[in-house]
Amino acid sequence: MKEYLTASKISYFSIGTGTPIIFLHGLELDKSSTSLFFEPFLNIGGYQRIYFDLPGMGNSNPIYPATSDHVLELILHTIKKLIGNRPFIIYGHSFGGYLAQAVTKKLPKQVLGMFLTCPVVTADSSNRIIGKHINIFQEKIIPAENKDYFDDFLKINVIINQQCWQDYKKLIIPGLKKANTSFIKQLQGKSYQLSFESSLKTTIYPCPLKIMIGKNDQDVGYQEQLQLIQNNDNGEVVLLNQTGHNLMIDHPEIVKCHFKLFLAELTITKTQSLR
Repeated sequence: MKEYLTASKISYFSIGTGTPIIFLHGLELDKSSTSLFFEPFLNIGGYQRIYFDLPGMGNSNPIYPATSDHVLELILHTIKKLIGNRPFIIYGHSFGGYLAQAVTKKLPKQVLGMFLTCPVVTADSSNRIIGKHINIFQEKIIPAENKDYFDDFLKINVIINQQCWQDYKKLIIPGLKKANTSFIKQLQGKSYQLSFESSLKTTIYPCPLKIMIGKNDQDVGYQEQLQLIQNNDNGEVVLLNQTGHNLMIDHPEIVKCHFKLFLAELTITKTQSLR
């Protein structure tokens, strides 16, 4: 995959042609956390997959002031530069899911559908309703490398086996190593909350919305995400037991299945609207 830089130093991959799908990763991660997960089963044609590195993460430069409003402004500008007024699908995980909601609110006529995994709803972590984290040990793991990250793996993942540890090393650790810690620290302060967060929680989206959440997510929880669906008649939620914030690592096949189903349902909806 060839990497590109926008004029504002946002790093991204663009792969394939067709309906664009914008992928926004979680805080402190990078585009490898999305591209390495989705590409193996999305490389089937019909979609232009665009994977961003958010500012201060991956290979994208930090921006100042370090605020979520500023990050959103840059993301909207980048989308406009890359795809213009073309309709697109958007995916977001955690902080990326928070931004995806904001993008859809700002561009309601352009977003065809929104798929979120473990999205942030309340930026202030002290005011979130979170789940109870558990570990389900299926295998004994003795890490031979990246030992410094193993405790974090245990703290955020629910399913503990060799495959999950390998996926964590592939999808999560590269972003953690690249993240600009000074920028992240500033962003996570008072500026982490979008200025219009309260209205975002009650937004009615015109496009289909699908949210996947874990009952054992001790980071963003699941109850507030359920409330988002109540506002949207075309919304759907998938709540998984024995699942934490790294939902795509705890249960990757279930996430893949629902994402493919989501795309298929969007195709049917689009076909019906053309009749």
